[in-house]
Amino acid sequence: MIALAPIFRKAYWTLAAAGAFYALALVALTAPSLQRHALYAHKVHSGFWHNVNEPESFGFAKGQITPFNITASDGETLYVWHVLPLSLYAKNEQSLTMQSPGLADDITQTIGFDLLTTDPESRLIINFHGNAGHVGQGWRPDTYRSIITAYPKTHIITIDYRGFGLSSGTPTEAGLITDGVALITWALDVAHIPPERIVILGQSLGTAVASAVALHFAGPAAAKTLAPSQSTTAATRREQASAKGSIIFAGVVLVAPFTTLPSLLNTYRIGGIFPVLSPLRAYPYLQRQFSDRIVDTWDTSARLCAYVKAVGRSGTGSVSEQRSFLQIVHAVDDADISYHQSEMLYAAISAAAPKQGGFGRIVVGSQAAVNSPPLITGRGPRLEELDGMHGSKVRLEILKFGGHNRIVSYAPVALAVRRAFAAQDA
Repeated sequence: MIALAPIFRKAYWTLAAAGAFYALALVALTAPSLQRHALYAHKVHSGFWHNVNEPESFGFAKGQITPFNITASDGETLYVWHVLPLSLYAKNEQSLTMQSPGLADDITQTIGFDLLTTDPESRLIINFHGNAGHVGQGWRPDTYRSIITAYPKTHIITIDYRGFGLSSGTPTEAGLITDGVALITWALDVAHIPPERIVILGQSLGTAVASAVALHFAGPAAAKTLAPSQSTTAATRREQASAKGSIIFAGVVLVAPFTTLPSLLNTYRIGGIFPVLSPLRAYPYLQRQFSDRIVDTWDTSARLCAYVKAVGRSGTGSVSEQRSFLQIVHAVDDADISYHQSEMLYAAISAAAPKQGGFGRIVVGSQAAVNSPPLITGRGPRLEELDGMHGSKVRLEILKFGGHNRIVSYAPVALAVRRAFAAQDA
């Protein structure tokens, strides 16, 4: 017969060791440097052997992607990919394949830049990826291949934030916002793409960047109020944005977003398995103490509420009557960030949307019923909309499948991009 006492003792000491390790890890993560390494995972590369200056190794045609650098307002060098739509590439294949491969010394002298900037019908998706790796990691190349088919003549530019891939610097909330502003400033001021031909797309961490950057241009005053205390975003750019008025883009598409980082970490499981702060749920004081020590809070909820107010004000006649689409897409089977985070974002936006401005009438569509009650979390796959003036919309789409990373390469995301561009042409 098996002696139970040794088994229980072993189980006890195993659990005690796991608890001690968890406690030590939490204490260590209160150090800002370690915390940011864990959050951004910018040194984690699943395909470290890949050379991002050879995009063909990720399945793209020779010359379809042009890598180049831009400089952020604080001097950091940021690595960027310009991805050409395949149909446009096919028409210019011979000249593109003869171009010098690798990092472009001057992007403005490349064929891809010329194709983007000289065609008045060209569209641009500005993509902000999630944490870890670089522009070519994981499902990201599949994402680019999927969304460039969303609308004719659609180009993509995607960036590695500071500290990621070949970009210089160290990631912080303020720094990533600065990087996002730099990329959109390049699109507006160097490529001269008008905002109504630009869609901002973010996934996971990239949704927080996309929300902050969209607000920076739509509502500079609100963006300044919600900026991180260590913000490095150029003051001159804020002044330019204020002078130009509210800059509203054709659309903002957020895939697998979260409300705030502290809120997310209270339920987050790394890889869908290892909990971060949820084991402390029975000890709210301790959970609050660790939440209060999160240095980069990424308050997307407050930023999106400010964004829809800014869009609402822009529809009252003082600025423009441009349509704007804010679309949130999330999968029920997302093991990393629960789709309830998107539901909470949509609920906050619904409450904040100005009734007299851009968003007033609530239109709800659901797989279960057309006339559903106001938002109730946890109802599973469905579609809900806030319908506003001049065709502006806020749209929540909860999908049954897609996971956390694969979803960006799925058709509903490409359709969200297409919807935003199509509204501008209506």
